[in-house]
Amino acid sequence: MTAETPLLEVDGLHVAYGGIEAVRGLSLRVLRGSLVTLIGANGAGKSTTLAAISGLVRPRAGRVLLDGEDVTRWRSTRRVAAGLVQVPEGREVLATMTVEENLSLGAWHQRAHLASGLEEVFARFPVLAERRRLSAGSLSGGEQQMLAIARALLARPRVLLLDEPSMGLAPLLVDEVFKVIETIRAEGTTVLLVEQNAHRALSAADHGYVMETGEIVLEGPAAELLANTRVIEAYLGEGFDPRPE
Repeated sequence: MTAETPLLEVDGLHVAYGGIEAVRGLSLRVLRGSLVTLIGANGAGKSTTLAAISGLVRPRAGRVLLDGEDVTRWRSTRRVAAGLVQVPEGREVLATMTVEENLSLGAWHQRAHLASGLEEVFARFPVLAERRRLSAGSLSGGEQQMLAIARALLARPRVLLLDEPSMGLAPLLVDEVFKVIETIRAEGTTVLLVEQNAHRALSAADHGYVMETGEIVLEGPAAELLANTRVIEAYLGEGFDPRPE
């Protein structure tokens, strides 16, 4: 990593549930315009880390900095308004509301830009435009994931936090989701991606962190982690070939 000031920085984060410390001394940096991924097995503390960054849980110790400003004590709503926006694990769309109503919720602090924002996301996600009057619960899993991402984009994020976006999706839909993520990043949005699909995540990312039992155990350029023997054995499978296809 360079000496450049990161857009998002987590320093010495500790999060506990009762007497169980789920995250222990975690630090990471996300440079402006980059795509950084945090990988690890179930229960490693990845989602807890995102929850602490977005303000959904209060850390026991440590700091969260957004563009150099300490936001650790800010409410989650204030963080969203400042551009720190999370797409939650499991999508969490409101099934009985229409697609358009779900999207409108993402612009709660951007009401003046709602019409233009809807126009932008419908252009990016034509399937959502086609289904805008349908209930969100009637969408497929892949379409619901697109809806969750589109809803977050309406908040005009500076940093987009993605929690397991490929979970439960068929391989072709995973491809679609990662194309969207890579496009969002290419257009200038900074992304922090939590993902169990280590191969896809590291293939898309600039930099990666590997998390085990609440701690960062490896970090480095994503291409180097893809070729790391420890990462291959633990997350990619012994038959994985790190050479580009």
